[in-house]
Amino acid sequence: MRIVIVGGGLAGARTAERLRRGGFDGRVTLVGGEPHAAYDRPPLSKKVLTQDEEPAAPQYLPAADGIETVAGVHATFLDTAGHRVVLDDGASLGYDKLVIATGVRARRLFDGWRGVHVLRTWTDGLALRAALRDAKRVVVIGGGVLGCEIAASARTLGRDVTIVELLDQPLGAVLGDTIGAVIARKHRERGVDVRCGTRVERLDGTGQRVERVVLADGTTLDADLVVVAAGAVPNTEWLAGSAVRVADGVLCDRYGATSAINVFAAGDVARLPHPWAEGTVRLEHWTTAGDTAALVARNILASPSERVPLTAMPYFWTDQYQSKFQVIGLPGPDDELTVIDGDLDGKFAAHYSRDGVLTGVITVGMAAAVAKYRTLLGTPL
Repeated sequence: MRIVIVGGGLAGARTAERLRRGGFDGRVTLVGGEPHAAYDRPPLSKKVLTQDEEPAAPQYLPAADGIETVAGVHATFLDTAGHRVVLDDGASLGYDKLVIATGVRARRLFDGWRGVHVLRTWTDGLALRAALRDAKRVVVIGGGVLGCEIAASARTLGRDVTIVELLDQPLGAVLGDTIGAVIARKHRERGVDVRCGTRVERLDGTGQRVERVVLADGTTLDADLVVVAAGAVPNTEWLAGSAVRVADGVLCDRYGATSAINVFAAGDVARLPHPWAEGTVRLEHWTTAGDTAALVARNILASPSERVPLTAMPYFWTDQYQSKFQVIGLPGPDDELTVIDGDLDGKFAAHYSRDGVLTGVITVGMAAAVAKYRTLLGTPL
């Protein structure tokens, strides 16, 4: 049996590793769009940008034994009837079972402007690192996890930094306005100009070189570097015309299987039912990539009657300045927030609840509280 994994990032690499750990000794082919082996992305927005020495290589992930790797190519078409993946170099790969782990790409704005960057890949990280060395005034479009981490790194380097966020608070759509205000305050205390409730209308400059950012309210911000951190787009275009259903990601059942026979999906691109949420969710968390990879690898090797559903608890973290925010569960932005230890001006632990049921826990500087409440999520308060 030949298993083909399309996607050379964390989810793809972990799927290959789990297949081997699960006892599969057949042929595994891993197709990756980047020329590098699989590597960790979290350092790109932090250590890679701020460390003094130029990083020589990404932080590679451990590789499973006996995996065929096809690097630097992209899948362009999936022939589900013929069990075949077509690549952009003209080759095609036959498969018995397929894993889609193509992840997401950065949403791009203002293409064609010099001085505008995104951050998703190792190459992006090196380019942004070099640009930050020459920049004085940085505008970050987007106040999500990535945007806030980039802003913190730029400020750590001594740059003048402005965050422009469409919502009322940074990370408000994920953690609610109360925690969003905490994050905004941490940035403002370090001199970052946080502009919420507005959007970028256009860029100005000479010869398509950015010099100013014009906001929808008419405000003009001087800038010689703009970083677009306005979300990500699932890489599913190559699945058009196949039997795989997509809707803001690849639609899967609770076992990670898609609508096409013998085709599964894992990582950022996968949209699955989750016991912690209604309907389906697509999570762009480092831990979720590993969780769904383990799920898919196990279920590929299991008989249909022995397959197991996704039960792993969502978890993510973000490091900004000296603060580590850790979140477990799937809280909604409108869930009730209750501080259970410490206070929001320093170290704290708080839980989210909805209709009397615990939906999530967030901590800053209190990691032990995460483990304490892990087993209580989903239970009445």
